[in-house]
Amino acid sequence: MTTPLTPAPSDWPALRQGIDITPQPDSGRVVVSLPEGAYLRMGQDAADLLRELDGTQSRDAVLARWTICLGEEQATTLLLRFTQLGLLESDLTPAPAVRSFRFRKPATAQLVLYRPERLTGALRHVAALLRRWPAVVGYALLLSAGAIAVMTHLHAVGAALLRPSWDMWWHIALAMLIVNAFHELGHATALAYHGGRPRAMGVMLLYCVCPAFFCDVSATWRLGRRQRATVALAGITVNAAAASVAALAAAADFGGHQEFCWRLVAANVFTFVFNLLPFIKLDGYLLLLAFVDESHLRPRAMADARNWLSHHLYRRPAIKRELHRWWSVPYGLAAMTLPALLITTMLISLGTLSFRAGPIGVILWLVAVLLAVLRLLAGILRVAFPPPPSATCSASC
Repeated sequence: MTTPLTPAPSDWPALRQGIDITPQPDSGRVVVSLPEGAYLRMGQDAADLLRELDGTQSRDAVLARWTICLGEEQATTLLLRFTQLGLLESDLTPAPAVRSFRFRKPATAQLVLYRPERLTGALRHVAALLRRWPAVVGYALLLSAGAIAVMTHLHAVGAALLRPSWDMWWHIALAMLIVNAFHELGHATALAYHGGRPRAMGVMLLYCVCPAFFCDVSATWRLGRRQRATVALAGITVNAAAASVAALAAAADFGGHQEFCWRLVAANVFTFVFNLLPFIKLDGYLLLLAFVDESHLRPRAMADARNWLSHHLYRRPAIKRELHRWWSVPYGLAAMTLPALLITTMLISLGTLSFRAGPIGVILWLVAVLLAVLRLLAGILRVAFPPPPSATCSASC
């Protein structure tokens, strides 16, 4: 008696379970979401071919059908690429991992504290209430009143900022922790309203030195450009509201904490402006992605900037640009410079506190400085000795 051999999954290619394919009408492309939270963008033709893989056709039959449309070489390459990206069922396909700690390139450590997927429905109802005209009018009046309060008390604002009180700044930091938690909740609320699901919320070390909250809004790639812009701006609307409330409280000298309130206004205004900078992966970068509708915008622009520096400083051969925008090199240079300035500022600010903490604090600070210097040297070497250009993939996340 013989036992029939069961074909391997790779011999009968099938779309992996849990994958969602969502078209983007405004861009003519398709977003493919994987169970572990990654997102890929591809053309409509490639997505149509991917949908055909239901496990009822052998690999040879699929290649024979695709060869008619694409040619033998391109059909084989595309099927192999689908497998490498984890889009097809395979014995080697990893199970979706749920991790609390993760590291994001180039140098951001994230710790997931909460997964708000269960709150998606509630957040959607909250967003629907906030979009009604009474809430919109009330918000506009609040911002106007806050701006008037600041403009009519500029002398008091300047006096509060020019007389720093380090003990009070600890209270400011605590208040900003609360405000920024609602800032991230604002992103989650806007995403839920537009049909997305916020995957995770937590704390992170931006470039391993700057603490901040985060909300995983990678599901915005499934939305239209205008909706993505709305999600990007939702967080800073919280900071604008907090600054207005603090300004009104300071103008009224509520509770005798006028200086504290003015400094809280300044902290929220700074957060508002800093988040709008498009050179690091914060709200401004998400807003830029929504307008430009280009994937991997920042790393491609930074690659163009490094190639430009290599060509002009070290006379390396010119390489074709990865981002075909006139502002690619200036933007890439700014995206390379701002993190260095941010890290330097944070190290200088933390230096005093580290030396007060004794030998352990000094050692930790020196280690951080050493890592920053090594990172800078690695960047210089990368410009001086650029790697050879590699082929890019048409499907990008």
